[in-house]
Amino acid sequence: MHGSCLGNCLGNCVLCGQCGDFSILDSFGLRGLAVEPRQGLGLAVDLGTTSVVLVLFDLLTGAAVSRHGFMNPQRIYGPDVISRISAANDGHLDKLHGLITESLSAGITVLLTSQNLPPDSVADIVVAGNTTMAHLLLGLSCESLGVFPFKPAHELPGNDGVMRVVPWLSGFVGGDITAGLLSVLTEGKRCFVLIDLGTNGEIALYNDGSLTVTSVAAGPAFEGAKGGTASGVLDDLAFLVREGLVDKKGRLRENSTLFTQREIHDLQLAKSAVRTGFEIVLESANLSIRELDAVYLAGGIGQAMKVSGAVAVGLLPETIEDRVQAVGNASLSGAARLLLAPEGSGDEMERMRGAREINLAEHPRFHELFVSNLFF
Repeated sequence: MHGSCLGNCLGNCVLCGQCGDFSILDSFGLRGLAVEPRQGLGLAVDLGTTSVVLVLFDLLTGAAVSRHGFMNPQRIYGPDVISRISAANDGHLDKLHGLITESLSAGITVLLTSQNLPPDSVADIVVAGNTTMAHLLLGLSCESLGVFPFKPAHELPGNDGVMRVVPWLSGFVGGDITAGLLSVLTEGKRCFVLIDLGTNGEIALYNDGSLTVTSVAAGPAFEGAKGGTASGVLDDLAFLVREGLVDKKGRLRENSTLFTQREIHDLQLAKSAVRTGFEIVLESANLSIRELDAVYLAGGIGQAMKVSGAVAVGLLPETIEDRVQAVGNASLSGAARLLLAPEGSGDEMERMRGAREINLAEHPRFHELFVSNLFF
């Protein structure tokens, strides 16, 4: 456990980057996968804004051989995609590109060395990440990502080489959510919502073959006020709300060792953004909460949340609590599926290309719902 975790560390958190074996980030399931066997080794990569996870697979058997994780070195230019886009557009694109490519190369070397394998052992690499991380990995201009309407610079270049990047859906809904959807589609639910909360937040509604996606600014507030974990932060906040120490408007009634007033305000904004995005994607499809088969929580922050805490503070509605399921690092799981069964994943990937994106800032109901959801 790293000192900054202040005793709340799970031993594998994303907060300090120096804990455990990253198991909270790279846990994934590949049950039911029909591996398309081929010779050689392959690598599935979850390229996150904060952390990066790599898993080495035997492409013949589908077995995971080794895994490795590290904190994204681009953090020196800021903790979120907005700061990375700004840095890239201010002349640092080559540096950002070099930081991640060099770190990935070093990570691959660590994996291969641990298994006494030669440098040319990797035959295929699949990378899943948000649109900004993909642009920086590929050395693509981020100029159009930083201005309205926040579109990618161009269509994703061909992925015929050793490295394949999972396609993004829009400027702020990236290949990480594409891969995550590919992972949870295997659960067989007809109608579900996937909420991926990492440093950035993405929400996707799958409804009998149609797909609606949006993004929210939420993640950093959940990463740990006073060094806590995402789960602990919500539980602590829920406790204060239940005990009447924080009122419905989010005002501290007395001094607290758990949060400052500013931290509670930031958490209000974050939980309202997620709840509002959730409600708007449902409204856009004329669906009620009772029609959902499942809500999946993914990402380094999302899958670490306790559902009871999320419901208590209003991040999720109480009526959905029994249908919420944490699915771990769905982005990594989807990348692994694309690596091990590329042909079998083709139909689902094609279906996602028709995704409808909702820009929450432009939605006529956003302000009304956002203000309403600020309350506890």
